[in-house]
Amino acid sequence: MIHFTKTTTAVLLAVLILPGLAFPEATLIERGKQLTEQVAKCQDCHTRRTPTGNLDKGAWLQGTPIDPAPAPSGKPTIRIPDITPEGTLWILWGERGMLNFLEKGTSPSGATPSTHMPAYKMRHDDAEAIVAYLKSLRRPSAPASSSRGSRR
Repeated sequence: MIHFTKTTTAVLLAVLILPGLAFPEATLIERGKQLTEQVAKCQDCHTRRTPTGNLDKGAWLQGTPIDPAPAPSGKPTIRIPDITPEGTLWILWGERGMLNFLEKGTSPSGATPSTHMPAYKMRHDDAEAIVAYLKSLRRPSAPASSSRGSRR
């Protein structure tokens, strides 16, 4: 009977304590991927489409023009931003700014998103998971080319 009580106590403590612990990085990234792709469906707007209408997996979450045709007035084309770590938002906002945007629904300067973008107000752990996933989307570096000519 004492063994059962210790086991029951251990299980109860684990249930109460584990949700507050940080997820291992791989699990956090997978959770972020699920939230990004299955719940928020970020790729539907932040990934360009191929001529056949499919999402371009080679440009995953790298942004796209809202209207790819240039405006006759000469106005710049409005773009849905690249949300990968190499994108302008990461360069301008950093990780903290991305977290802030997902948690509060505003940019670091306090601006609200355009009408096309939902103003998310996520829990901190969900925002962290999405940011971890987005950070994992680093593009591979281009192979270094040799600047030396061939010698004979």
